[in-house]
This record gives sequence, structure tokens and C-alpha cells, in this order.
Amino acid sequence: MTPLHAALCVPDFRVAALTRGERERQPTAVAEGLPPNQFLCGADEEARAGGVAEGMPLAAAKVRYAYSGPGEELRILLRDEAAEQRAQRALLELAETVTPRFEDSAPGLLTLDFQGLREPHLSAEALARGAAELGLPARVGVARNRFVALCAARTQPGVTHVYPGEEAGFLEVQGLEILPLSEGERRTLERWGVRMVGELARLEERELTERFGVRGAWMARWARGEDSGLLQTWEAPPSLEVFRDLDWELGELEPLAFVLSGLLETLCLRLQSHNLAAARLQTRLKLARGRAFERSLDLPQPLSDPRTLLELIRIDLAAHPPGDAIVGVRVSATPAPRRRLQFSLFAPDLPGPEKLAVTLARLTALTGEGRVGAPAVADVWRPGAAGVAEFAPKVKKDPALPCEPRERLSRGLAFRAFRPPWPARVALRDAKPARLETMDLMGEVTAQAGPWRVSGEWWTAEGFQYEEWDVEVQERLYRACLDRQTGGWCVTGMYD
Repeated sequence: MTPLHAALCVPDFRVAALTRGERERQPTAVAEGLPPNQFLCGADEEARAGGVAEGMPLAAAKVRYAYSGPGEELRILLRDEAAEQRAQRALLELAETVTPRFEDSAPGLLTLDFQGLREPHLSAEALARGAAELGLPARVGVARNRFVALCAARTQPGVTHVYPGEEAGFLEVQGLEILPLSEGERRTLERWGVRMVGELARLEERELTERFGVRGAWMARWARGEDSGLLQTWEAPPSLEVFRDLDWELGELEPLAFVLSGLLETLCLRLQSHNLAAARLQTRLKLARGRAFERSLDLPQPLSDPRTLLELIRIDLAAHPPGDAIVGVRVSATPAPRRRLQFSLFAPDLPGPEKLAVTLARLTALTGEGRVGAPAVADVWRPGAAGVAEFAPKVKKDPALPCEPRERLSRGLAFRAFRPPWPARVALRDAKPARLETMDLMGEVTAQAGPWRVSGEWWTAEGFQYEEWDVEVQERLYRACLDRQTGGWCVTGMYD
């Protein structure tokens, strides 16, 4: 059967998603970011006619439009990703009414398989009419070649049919901007005098391959209207929320675990059928007095084993009991792709994701929130500051293999911090440390380097001012620190 494709494109999708249902049109641009660093991420045709373009700073766009615009005021809207998602979902539901096979190609862009439809022209008209009723005026292109249909939807107004044998002629008169080229590739072709797709199609594929590599071969195929890509059929995301209302009140954890077990079995089956796993679990309990109790679990690795998830929820609820009888249970998951790790044959085995998640949950229940994880560098200048990040083990390299150049360069003196720092007494000579005394160390300073002055957080009550010295005592190198606010000395670590 002869293939037939259609493409639906909503021009200026970010603007259209925010202005659905408006009857009067006004030059509009969409900005994102926080003042004063706001940039344009979208603009309609009227705004672009006034010199506005995506990527421009908001202030510069307002000035340029004021000087070169048609006189009508430029409206600035803040980007709303939720509105864009709702608009995209509406387009997907519209496509389902026409054909069962279609692809979510990009925001505001769908590719549909029209093969086997009795009236493809009427189906294309129905697509355009349905998008207009949704408040999302769209262009529709139909062709035997998927790439040609996409180009027609992006460049031609209304509904465009490119009939068999006319694909090359249609592409020949189009500019290079319809091809998925990088800015550097487009500039190179323009320096060659190539500005139209037809001019690119007349170049030898061998010449393009010699200049651009594999990308050159793709350029030649695009210019000739050849497309070997497969349609990635869109599937509705699974419902990742399960719930159950109870006929009786539950006041203990064990009967609640029995109810949770069945819910998690159903939830994990849905995840596994779509090759997904849970990266975050949210448990919502409906209590007897009408209140709601919620707990969320961020998993160290995406999991889809119901027994492990049940154990994690049990540990969390045991540490944070709801405090009242339970009459309803609801569990939802945030999906993530399932992780596949290939372990080394020579390195020690890493713990399984399930055992690791349970161990971390038990440690968190014992020590408290935010006290279990991997050490992390805190985003502050305070000496010795450290933080705790999520623990995510990585596969270690085989120690028999040679290290990378960066690893070889980083090898040198290692600093071992003292937790807590050693209180010290320091004698000065010519404003430099001359003698150092601590409970474990005493001696003359034979060499020193510094000072390095560090200060910060002056706007808070915990502001600091430090003066650091590297000192050599008894042929070992230490770091001494003077707190300029209190005048006290300490030794914060040593170099190995």
C-alpha cells in the first residue's frame, strides 16, 4: 500500500497556547526568566514584523519594536509551560479522531499516518478545522513523503497537498531554512552561493560528504525529498495513580500494608508495561476525621519492584505515623526510564538498587531527614562548609586500567580536613605565624604562606571573616585559620 503522511503545525505555538480563544489579535511576544534577565522565547508574525526575534533581551525587544513597529503596542506575556502542555494535549486528542497512528514530533507539531484513509483530503480539512475550533490555528501538509509533508505544514498556509511526483519541485523553490541545518552549516552553504533547496539538490552527494561528513549525505537526501525515518507512534501515558476507599477504619500499619501491597502490584504492572520505573512515590491517606495525610519518597534509583516499594512506604510511615484511623489510600508515581547498569568484571559488585533503597530508608528513619547521602560541596564560601546530596553510586573503573589524563593531573597534595578543627595558640613574629601549639601538635613554624583572607554572608547573623595560613611544623604542612571576629586560632586540616 502506498504510504501517505500528513503534518499539522501551529505557527508561533508558545504565543498561540497563551492566546487561545482571543478574537482580537495584537502583536504579542512571550518572555521567560526573571527580571532583569528576561529573554524572548516566542513571538507572533506581527511582532516579528516590528523587528522582534526570539532570543532577544526583553528590554532590547521593547526598544526595537518602539522604533520600527507598526505603531500598535507590543504585548508581553510570560511563558506558561502548563498552558503549552494543555494545548499540545488538545492537539493529540484531535489527531486521535482522524487516525490511530501519529507522532508527537515537537511542541505544536504532529506527524500523522494517513495510509489507508478513504478521504485524506477531507481528513486534512477536518484537522485544520478542529485546530481552529481549539483556538490553535494550524497549517496542514499532506504528501507521500513525511519530510515533504512537514515542510509543507511549516511553510504553506491552510491545507497543502503535494501530489506524487511533485515532491522535488515543491522543495526546489524553498529556502534553506526549512531544512534541519545548524547555523554553521547554513552559513557555509550561503558562502558557496547556495540559498535554495533546489541549488543544494544539484550538488553531488560525494562533495557534501567530503565537506560535512555524514551530515552531508543527509543534506543531499533532504534536498531530494528522501526520508527514511520511521514514525514514532504516540501512546497515551499510563495512569500512574491507584486508590482504594476502605469499608472499615485501619489503625495499624500491618493491615494498611496489605492494602498497599495490592495497589503497588497494579501500579508496578503499569510501569513495567511501558518500560518505566518510579523515581518518586507519593502516598496520600484519607483519615477518619476528614483530614488528609501525605508523604513523598524520592528514590535513589528508579524502581519497579512492588515488594521494595512496599517496604519503603512501611519504613516511612513507621517513622511518620498519620496519627488517626485511615479510611482511604491513594498512591501515585513519578515515572522515569528504567536504568540499566553494566558492571565491571573486575571491580567489586555494587549493592542492588532494591537493597540500597531499603538501607537508605532505614538509615533516614534512624537519623532524620537530610542526614543521609553523599558529601557535597556547599554553594557558599565559608571554609569547611559541606552539604549532603542524594546518594547515587557509580560504577568504578577497573583499577588495572590506566587513569585518564585529567586524573593524572589532579594527583598531588591531598587536604585532610579536621572535623571539628583543632583549637590552637599561635605566636606571631612580624605579623606572621612563628609558633603553633595544639593538644596534638607543638613546634616552631619553619615556613609559611599566606595570608588568604575569606569573608562572606555579612548580611546574616552568621557572617564570617577568616585569615588562612599554610604553615610547616615538624616537617608536616598544616592550615591555620584566624577568626578575625573572635581573634581565635584553629588548625582546620593538614596536607598528605
